[in-house]
Parts: sequence; structure tokens; C-alpha cells
Amino acid sequence: MRVRLVGAVTGAVALLAGGYLWADAADLVPGWLTLAPVEEPQPPFITAAPVTVASSSPLPVTALDPDAPRPSAAVVQALAQAVRDDARTGDSTNVAVVDYLDGTVYADLSAADPQVPASTTKLLTVVAAVSALGDEATLTTRVLWDAGAATLTLVAGGDEMLAAGYGHGGAEVEAGTDPANGWAGIADLADQVAAALDDAGVTGDVAVAVDDSAFEGPAWPEEWPDYARNRGYAAAVTGLAVDIARIRTEDNADAEYTARYDDPSVNAGEVLAAALADRGVAVADEVTRAAAGSGAVEVATVESAPLSEIARHLLAVSDNTVAESLARVLAIETGLPGDPEGAATATRRALKAIGVDITGIELHDGAGFSEHNQISPATLASSLLAARDVPALDDLMSWLPLSGLEGTVETRYVDTPVAGYFRAKTGSLTGVTTIAGVIVTAEGRPLAVAILADGMPYGQTRPKAAFDEFLTALAECGCEG
Repeated sequence: MRVRLVGAVTGAVALLAGGYLWADAADLVPGWLTLAPVEEPQPPFITAAPVTVASSSPLPVTALDPDAPRPSAAVVQALAQAVRDDARTGDSTNVAVVDYLDGTVYADLSAADPQVPASTTKLLTVVAAVSALGDEATLTTRVLWDAGAATLTLVAGGDEMLAAGYGHGGAEVEAGTDPANGWAGIADLADQVAAALDDAGVTGDVAVAVDDSAFEGPAWPEEWPDYARNRGYAAAVTGLAVDIARIRTEDNADAEYTARYDDPSVNAGEVLAAALADRGVAVADEVTRAAAGSGAVEVATVESAPLSEIARHLLAVSDNTVAESLARVLAIETGLPGDPEGAATATRRALKAIGVDITGIELHDGAGFSEHNQISPATLASSLLAARDVPALDDLMSWLPLSGLEGTVETRYVDTPVAGYFRAKTGSLTGVTTIAGVIVTAEGRPLAVAILADGMPYGQTRPKAAFDEFLTALAECGCEG
């Protein structure tokens, strides 16, 4: 029996039989899911779209049958060759299709050749960070008090999604709201700080500083294009930001892409200073950037969402800022510099530690903006298989967006056999189209698939259509030789 790819992996692969889920999303039965398109323009070259993520993790799961019929390698290889030969792609189209349960290779079209991966890089960032740090790990934002200097220092811990007010802490959030964003809040810090200063009898003026020195920079990666900054596709990465440094107005209250503060850390410090003033604390002068003195003591802390929610967020909406920040957190937590080089080294080490084939990999950022990144389809497929055996990554299949329902593939596969049967991360840059994930065939066999094409003309419509015809053939495939 064919099952829809919704659940987690624990030992044997766990997946969901989701007929009702699909019917609900198609508005055929009562429910809160929908396939109605989001009325937001797709930014050029970026795969992320501001969409609601319909989490399916609470739903019951059923294990895939390891004896489900296998496709014919000859047939799948021929399908892969056809997508390369298609006039809409080109000779640079490389493909890996392997059995998700046991690694049997069904198609290898220059699968070991590294090429520009675009945002499929984020899949490796997540697999590396969560495998090394754990799915329940959180990011700590602290405030230190130096009585001698009468200075409060807000210390970056990697949380780019602080709320300006109170964090929700994982409580039920408003429909359509991303739970990872705003888990912890500046107001929570301000309450703790005000109480600590009151207990200490502090009545005079205090200064506010920020310390993001652990995130060595450059805050704006040298590999990132200017258009990403100009169009609000990413923020400077400082390890400390409110709402990923978005500049909010009445006109863009819910926008995914909007202008960002030039200095996210200082902006966060200014939000803290204003919150303290609201609580009767006398705050003097402007917020500065400086490390706390040696005698400073901790007076407030908040914890981010767990990495499981952060991973779900960045994979669903392809969040460039959060992905790069997470890669740098991995570097810092494993004793490396919090810069792009340290992040790349930490990512490679973490992937290798769990058995991912990293042959030929080159990383210059954790988000996939760099046109100098090099990742092969084989490495992407290998990361999916390696993740099966890492307990912290048991829920990876529910973090990846579900075709026809969630994230960057929410509307891409509506009314096709792929809808509901493919968990995937997409990627696109100028002349680059990629996708990697796990698809279930008509006969119930899960396949790890990675398709990368670069060196193509401007535009995503034609190569995506060719990719999707290939994926549709796989989804429908009995594929008997």
C-alpha cells in the first residue's frame, strides 16, 4: 500500500498514511489545511516563499513495508538520462536516486560530481548541526551586569528570532504563525534585569551594550549577493536579532521579505534599552558594542526554540539568515571560529562523523547563496540516508516541506501524483535549479532523490517543469524492467 511521506524515522522508517490530510488540504473535507495559493510574489532566484507550515508531526504514523516492490534500476536510470537530455535542462544535470531503506542505487547520473547546490545546502546545514548539537538544544541569550561600569551587556547566543515583546515559549501560537520565531523575547529579559537591578538597589543611570564577538563575521558574508541585502532576502548575521532584523511597519507586518536593520545586534540592544526604560530603569546614552567586564555577572537569560523547531523553520521557508547563523553556532559550539570558514569546517566534520559521503564538498556559507559552494547529488542523498540512524534527526522527514502542502513546495505539486508523497528541499540561483528529498513510489518504496543542474540560462520555470516530470514518473513508477 502506498503511504504519504509525513512521519519520522526511528530505526525502521516511520511514515504517515495521510489520505485525510491531503483531502483536507484540497478542501474536500473539513479541516484547517488548505492548498489555496499564497498571494505573495516569488522572489527571483530564491526558493523561499512566505507560506504557512502545516506541521504533520502530531498525526499517527505507520511504518513502511521494507518488502515493498523495488523499481528497476534500468528504468530509473533511463528516466534520469531523459531529464538530462531534456532541452529545458542540459548536460550539467546530475542525478542520484537511491533506496531510502537500504541504499540500493537506482540511478547514478554523474551523481558524485559536485556542483552549485543553491539552497539544498541548507539540508546539510541542518543535518550537521542537529546531529552534533541535538534536536532539543537551545540557544541562550544572556544579559550581564557590570556594577563597576554600571553597564548591562546583551550577549549574542545565536538566536536571530527574538520577540520584541514577550516570547511565547512554545505555547500555542496564532494560526499561520511560525512557532520558531519569537519563542524567547526581549521583554522576558527586561523583566529579569529590572528585578535584579531593583534587588541590588541600583537607582542611577545604566548603560546598555551588546557583545556579539563570538560571531566573528563578516556579518554579511562576502559570498552573498548585494540583491539579497537590497531586497530583504537576508539580514547581517550577528547571532543576535529581533524578528531576524526585519524593519516592521503597518504595511509589512507579516512580510517574509522586507528591509532589515543594518546592525541587528545594536537594534536588539535598543529594543532592550526601551523595554528597560518602560520598566523605570534609567538608561543612559546610546547602545554600544563592547564585551562585558571581567567582573560582570549574569542577571537574565532566555532560551530559543529547540533546534528541531529552528530546523523546521529554516527548511520550510529557506531562511538564509537563520541557516547561516546555525552553521556558525555549530562552529562555536565545537570550538571553531564563528565565521564562514569555521562554519564550513564544522559542517564537514559533523557530516563525516555520521557517515555522510562528503567527497568533493566545498562550503562557503550555510545557506546556499554562494555560487562557489560545491555539493554532489550523492552527498545530498547520503545525508538523507545517514540521518536515518541519528536519533536527533528522527524527525527530519517532518521538517522537510511536504509536496503540495508546505513551505517551498506548497503549491508546486498540486493536482499531481507527487502531492503528499515527497518531502524535499528546493534550491535556485541564477542558472541553478536543485531539489533533494525522499519520494514514495506508487508501490510504496521510498527513494532518496537529488537532482542538481547548473550553468543554465536565466529562469526557473523550464528546468523545474522538467524536474517535476521526472519526479512524477518516479511517484507513479512500478518501474519494472
